Amino acid sequence: MSSNSPDTDEPKSLTAAWITAILLIVVYVIGLLIFPPLYDAPKGDVSSTVLFIGRFHPIFLHLPVGILGVLCLFELICSTRRGERKFGEASLLMLIIGAAGAVFAVFAGIMLSREGGYVGGNFSLHQTMGLLGTAGVLIALVIRLMGMGRGSMELLNAYRAVYFLSFGIMGLGAHFGGNMSHGNKFLTEHAPAAVKGPMVTMEKWMLSFVEKPKVEKAVPPAGIKPDVPAEVKIEVKTEVKPVVMDNVPTPPPPAPGGAEKLVFQHVILPILTAKCNKCHSEEKSKGDLRMDTYELAMKGGENGKNFVAGNLKESLSITRVMLPLDDDDGEHMPPDGKDQLTPEEIALLKWWVEQGASGTQKVKEAKFPAELQATVDGILKG
Repeated sequence: MSSNSPDTDEPKSLTAAWITAILLIVVYVIGLLIFPPLYDAPKGDVSSTVLFIGRFHPIFLHLPVGILGVLCLFELICSTRRGERKFGEASLLMLIIGAAGAVFAVFAGIMLSREGGYVGGNFSLHQTMGLLGTAGVLIALVIRLMGMGRGSMELLNAYRAVYFLSFGIMGLGAHFGGNMSHGNKFLTEHAPAAVKGPMVTMEKWMLSFVEKPKVEKAVPPAGIKPDVPAEVKIEVKTEVKPVVMDNVPTPPPPAPGGAEKLVFQHVILPILTAKCNKCHSEEKSKGDLRMDTYELAMKGGENGKNFVAGNLKESLSITRVMLPLDDDDGEHMPPDGKDQLTPEEIALLKWWVEQGASGTQKVKEAKFPAELQATVDGILKG
């Protein structure tokens, strides 16, 4: 029997569903023209209304993902004629609601990105896969309506293939969004070795398409001057004085091993990585602040100097972590709901700043307070 000859009752009118689908597609296209996705820092001021709506992105996101996830189960049941006859209309309703939610989630996410601080490979993949996955779901909606209108199981099966692929893309995009919030090791840290290896390899492979390769500058051995082509040599007769930056100690050299561990790299940086760098790193630099390297931690962000050698009051990070958790202005860091620094970790940061915020001080030469030595030992052991 031809699959185009349905053994079902005359299908109900799909006019309302078609109108809804067309409206969603039009809204999606026009919305992207008005609010095109950005992959670089936003330029210019953004209205508070846009940022207010953008903050609803997590809410708009989880609702459609949950509905579309349940729809996967329904579509498996609908893969037979009997299942389609019984649950096809329910699946269509869930698909429409899920597609509408995905469209709103995309726009809220784009508005949220106008806040700034969203950069790096994880953000690029999160945004791109969200856009592609949503577009795929809208295409799948059109194919389902065509299949239901014609009673064609071939079209309905094609719809399911497009839908499952689109939902998979959205799921991958959600994973990279999770990496932005919780760090790259959030999903793989406790995974079994047999699963962890392929997952990390796949992540690195996907990130390689959107991340620029990091080029390390070659440093000539001591005493050997690098060759300079004759055509670019410039003779300078005037005396050039080196520029001295106040309150910025010398950045640390590459980390030595063994007993030559450095205070910043092996004691302070692990604290920042665990408690601060989920929002202030290469992947996400809120407030234009990064603390994943010594130079960037000392540089600070748009709100002021981050660490000022010997001066706790002018060190913004120190003043922020010292504020009460329920600070009226909401300036306590890390924000409520995030993993907070322990009193010992705060004391270590304060001690490091008071000692000059050095990037080259060695652990074996540092005189840590006796009450903090156990914490230091625990950090060094990892």
